Amino acid sequence: MDRTADVIIMGAGIAGTATAYYLAKGGAEVVVCEKGRIAGEQSSRNWGFVRQQGRDPAEIPLMMEANKIWRGLERELNADLEWLSAGNMVTFDTAEEGAGWEAWRQTAANFGLDATILSRAEAEAVVPGNAFDCHGAIFTESDGQAEPNKVTAALARAAEGRGAEFLTECAVFEVETAAGAVSGVVTEQGIIRAPVVVCAAGAWSGRMLRTLGLKLPQMWIKGSVARTTPGPIVSHTATWTGVAFRQRRDGTFNIAQRSADHDLTFESLLNLPSFLGSFARNKRDIKLHLNGLAFDLLAGSFSKAALAKELVANRTLDPTPNHKVLDHTLRELHRLLPQTAEVRIDRTWAGYIDMAPDMLPTLDALTNPKGLVLATGFSGHGFGMGPIVGRLISELILTGQPSLNLDAFRFSRFSDGTKLTPHSVV
Repeated sequence: MDRTADVIIMGAGIAGTATAYYLAKGGAEVVVCEKGRIAGEQSSRNWGFVRQQGRDPAEIPLMMEANKIWRGLERELNADLEWLSAGNMVTFDTAEEGAGWEAWRQTAANFGLDATILSRAEAEAVVPGNAFDCHGAIFTESDGQAEPNKVTAALARAAEGRGAEFLTECAVFEVETAAGAVSGVVTEQGIIRAPVVVCAAGAWSGRMLRTLGLKLPQMWIKGSVARTTPGPIVSHTATWTGVAFRQRRDGTFNIAQRSADHDLTFESLLNLPSFLGSFARNKRDIKLHLNGLAFDLLAGSFSKAALAKELVANRTLDPTPNHKVLDHTLRELHRLLPQTAEVRIDRTWAGYIDMAPDMLPTLDALTNPKGLVLATGFSGHGFGMGPIVGRLISELILTGQPSLNLDAFRFSRFSDGTKLTPHSVV
């Protein structure tokens, strides 16, 4: 294969497929290269929350616009996405935590986003019959949920219907440049020429960009999720109360906890300075492990050839879930929602989150090399942002002017002295 396109996208997760969809709608010739299958990694392994609530202030305008897209997305894509608009609720244990949420609520109100502080009794009305250990809660009624597997697949079908091409099991080994600009990519199926390349490679983005001499600080954080057998309908509000849960239309629950795992690799050492502050604040929620992943991925950190070998060897990252955590999560669900006493875990899975030091994505068109566009680093909350990210990245490429301000998400913040402090509440 030796061919041309207007835009090449590396990665067929929700960010890459949404970008392909909007670019194709705009008339661009797009080729998406995916080393495994569409939505094979974190885009199909997340919780399915679509929330504006608790976002970093920089993300609130994007998520408010994303919410508008989500509300019409099933109709636009002619697909069942299991979209439910029943809000998002997060409980808090003390008046002090409640004051923090009130400060966030006021910030959100400045953008025109309505959120409500609830008393313990009012939280009962949102999730009836609960036994939450809480002082109160914050509730954003306009938030929702959707099924990750269905969403990304529908976006890909819609993009293909408008002329985009998806090459699965086709890893990108190298981004080629000429005279300070990208000229195409070398894939395992051959060379594709294009003046624009989008890196939407999720957890692999940092390694890929290093081959171009670019440093994107990124940590792989493993999150584990379980789905239960069906139970009585309690509430379709996506809820975080020590246990995170959302009840799907069929009565099953997706459940998880805040705690996550980090498998130590060479990348951990390279990026340690950028993440020290974040790790110190969240050390109780992150469990460190030294296992085979450290050695499996060590070689891929040093050379293009070794990275190419690792991309092919790891078509789809499928880490082992933390069953101990998930068993505890189910017990907590039974305690907090007595109505669920009979539900059991039906299946479990895990995925690697591409965590950034400030928990903000990188959405930027670079000038060195010119034509390289980044859409990565979503830090575990990129699913809800997917549609608006696709639209904004397509605007960057097609017009050079996105419809929303992306300054907070610029790549240069990692090198210009910006303090990389997470401001998201959850």
